[in-house]
Amino acid sequence: MAFRKIARCMLFSVVLTLLVSCGGGMSTPSTPPPIAKARFALVANSFSNNISTFAVDPQTGQLTPKNTVPTGGITPGVIAVEPSGHFAYVSNVDSNDISVFAIDAITGGLTMVGTPVPADNGPRSIVVGPTGTILYVVNQDSNHISGFSINANTGALTPLAGSVPTDAAPVQLSFHPSGHFAYVPNFNANDVTVYRVDNSGALGLLGATPVGLSLSSIGMHPSGKFAYVASLASNQITTFSIDQTSGALTKVAEPVTSGDGPTSITVDSQGRFAYVTNAIASSVSVFAIDANTGALTPQSTVSASTTPVALTLDASGRFAYVANVSSDNVTAFTVDATTGALTPAGTPVNAGMGPASVTLIK
Repeated sequence: MAFRKIARCMLFSVVLTLLVSCGGGMSTPSTPPPIAKARFALVANSFSNNISTFAVDPQTGQLTPKNTVPTGGITPGVIAVEPSGHFAYVSNVDSNDISVFAIDAITGGLTMVGTPVPADNGPRSIVVGPTGTILYVVNQDSNHISGFSINANTGALTPLAGSVPTDAAPVQLSFHPSGHFAYVPNFNANDVTVYRVDNSGALGLLGATPVGLSLSSIGMHPSGKFAYVASLASNQITTFSIDQTSGALTKVAEPVTSGDGPTSITVDSQGRFAYVTNAIASSVSVFAIDANTGALTPQSTVSASTTPVALTLDASGRFAYVANVSSDNVTAFTVDATTGALTPAGTPVNAGMGPASVTLIK
């Protein structure tokens, strides 16, 4: 598939998931990870405008299909769940709105709350902020970030006044583990904009850091010391150190090469490994992370189905799930605790058309 077609698929299917894990400290490879806590998985299907729900086997990580729910919008891409796990929010890129769903705690079933809430142009990515009370929306076609307050009882969204500018074609918003800073890679501007987050959750623009061509994703190390930025056009991942006082990014090493068409980068909760989905190569690259310098070292590569665009790790780090947008399925993998290597856990499971992201709920 030609590069332009892949890039268009990435941008208009909203394939970028939120990759930040705010886990704790390091553990030795000999310490077994805890049993997985995820009970259900939600998959946003961009081309069939619906969400597939799955039960998650806590022992094997395998997915069992449950049902399919329309989003009420066009081109759903990212699903964000607020901290209590009672409500889910879905960005509908081409209808410029956000769908709200109540989550059944027993079955994992979804019930739409009201009608989709209007957003700005091209809500490519959404994320619930550190306080759990604000939903931030990255509007790629209008080059800014807007916000909604979350009603803790009903899940309803109320627009917040104003917006914060980004550079051209923002694709993702990622918060620093401290909650004091936020970062947005900009696909067309080839840079990352940096923001300070005040106590109210408001974002203040601090500046921009040039990176590379066609930025597609940013992954945050759980220590808050490092950030990793994927460049779709150059097939590279760049490592940055993060100033803990100012939030500024400083490149600490030459970029490492991933597979063709890196679309997302996910760092595990212990900060030991980084996983990159390569859409053109239909693979996932695994990198070891140096705890002192943040540097990436290639470890292994595993084949996925056609056009993998997003990877989600479960809370324990035992399982990984990859959305394959062109083969209409999701691949489950087991994660080697020592090497980080991925091994397929059964055969891929069918989703709707164009699965763009996988979100796990407890």
